[in-house]
Amino acid sequence: MLEISLKKQLEDFEVGVDLRLDEELLVLFGPSGAGKTMILKMISGIVKPDNGRVVSGSEVLFDSTSRVNVPVRNRKVGYLFQDYALFPHMTVEENIAYGIEGPKASAGKKVSELMGLMRLAGLEKRYPHELSGGQKQRTALARTLAAEPSVLLLDEPFSALDYQVREKLRADLLNIHRIYPITTVLVTHDLEEAFMLGKKIAVINNGSIEQSGTREDVFYRPKTRNVARFMGVRNIFAGIASGLEDSNILIDTPDIGVIKAPRPPGVQFSPGQDVSFCIRPEEILVIRPDRVLGKVQDNILECDITGAIGKGSTHILYLETGQGRTPLKVELPNFVVRKLELAVGRQVKVSLKKENIWVIA
Repeated sequence: MLEISLKKQLEDFEVGVDLRLDEELLVLFGPSGAGKTMILKMISGIVKPDNGRVVSGSEVLFDSTSRVNVPVRNRKVGYLFQDYALFPHMTVEENIAYGIEGPKASAGKKVSELMGLMRLAGLEKRYPHELSGGQKQRTALARTLAAEPSVLLLDEPFSALDYQVREKLRADLLNIHRIYPITTVLVTHDLEEAFMLGKKIAVINNGSIEQSGTREDVFYRPKTRNVARFMGVRNIFAGIASGLEDSNILIDTPDIGVIKAPRPPGVQFSPGQDVSFCIRPEEILVIRPDRVLGKVQDNILECDITGAIGKGSTHILYLETGQGRTPLKVELPNFVVRKLELAVGRQVKVSLKKENIWVIA
């Protein structure tokens, strides 16, 4: 368990964070320069906060009121840096064994166990300069875990690696967390990484948490326009509440007409109130021209395809709709793009399905 309530004044803004974690993996997500790494440094003790408190389990690591500040070496906090920080004069097994306390026999057993878990068997006698980037990262993570930390901090651990290696290491990390359920905080500004790893996500902007919660809450139910943008929503619109219909709100937009959307639970809207709403690119439905609309009746828009970009297994389509040429971003599987022959210059109908719209209260 980790409890933090910290503040630190930086040159441009103040970092202020309040979080409570159990034995879970939390992703700190946000743009570069938002204060993510500073939060890790304050938890670890590398940087002293101006005020606040850090508690790991039952041990107080920092408390500005009672003037407690446990040194970094005594905090049982593992910190994995972006540059691995391996000892160049030590072999893989020597690097891993470095932080293990106790008899050599038990240390050797733990090193073997971690080398097997990290897929490092056969590399025991190699030095860091003889390893690939992924092998260095796995060695650094094994060395961090060997010290049996109560809290594990990971600062963009996969940012310097190529895509295939990153993908494998992300899967490794989830497996490691299952075997060693340590309170873990991982910093990233990679959206795919945040979605893969973060059962819980805290979105940091200008030093403060704009939203924290489950992956589903943060990705699909953003509380602010900033969070929606950071989470890759892109399709964010403004309008005026024009009425209520059952459990839905009607939003009059200046260019795309009246949009029907679910009303967020517990939120009251008044006619004439300014409203923002959003929908993720992968949740916009392209309607086949040869199909009867059927149940798809709400929020139908006529659009022109103005751009198309391949993105591996999917395509990003850029659309424009309405007299004001309002932009839409749609993400579709490649087979759908091929089957419907979607290309620049084509006209299509899309549905902003009301159940996929989120109103930003």
